[in-house]
Amino acid sequence: MNLETWYELFPACSRADINFLLCELLHLNKTDLVLIAEPDPQTTQKLRSWLDQLAQGLPPQYIAGRAWFYGLDFYVDERVLIPRFDTEVLVEAIVRYLKDNDRVLDIGCGSGAIAITLKHLIPNLDVYATDISESALDVARINAARHSCQICFQCADLFPDSPSSFDMIVSNPPYIPHDEYLLLDPMVRDHEPKQALLADDGGLKYYKAIINKAKEHLEPSGFLAFEHGCSQQEQLLCLTKNAGFRTLEKGKDLSGRDRYLILQKRG
Repeated sequence: MNLETWYELFPACSRADINFLLCELLHLNKTDLVLIAEPDPQTTQKLRSWLDQLAQGLPPQYIAGRAWFYGLDFYVDERVLIPRFDTEVLVEAIVRYLKDNDRVLDIGCGSGAIAITLKHLIPNLDVYATDISESALDVARINAARHSCQICFQCADLFPDSPSSFDMIVSNPPYIPHDEYLLLDPMVRDHEPKQALLADDGGLKYYKAIINKAKEHLEPSGFLAFEHGCSQQEQLLCLTKNAGFRTLEKGKDLSGRDRYLILQKRG
């Protein structure tokens, strides 16, 4: 069957999601999709099974067991949030503030996408990553092994027991407030881990907890970097200024929305 036939058979599914699964199953680039020939019966059966799951609302990355982030492939399942391309802009910005042998902490690492990508880009970094979910850390360890990255993973509520100080702390914590959570795309709301999305206090709960203790865990002039919701930047600027941080960079995502902050500890 050609590409249009698959689209017609599964009209409720987005073409982008169908394309993703076709590329994953057939090991093709998107530009090669128009050239696909009739798959063998076994491949056709597996593809139909995948598309049936997609039609039922399961995210395509969970179906294929893979997501792409900064050119690297990551294993994902329902234990972790699916890495987003918008987070790549944060990683790209962070790298400019890091140097060899810096000690970095990724709080709430999930699949390990940020920590592993930073280690991949700057191999001599000393990278630590925490998550409150041991099952999420199991996925992160799979991904670290996949990319031959030595990272110290610890199950912790934000900060690890040791070491005590870092040159950079980065976090993409849960930041969706309750009212917005109810409005999320059902593919996200019904399948991705609620614990990795939802936050009390108008979405600011984890930012406040991190900001409250970040200075004591940062070296002098150390950096703090956040991904945040597109309406949260001004609140975070106020919180971090009052906590003794100066703003180095206010960044936008691929859609031009406010998406990240890079800050530096004063004194």
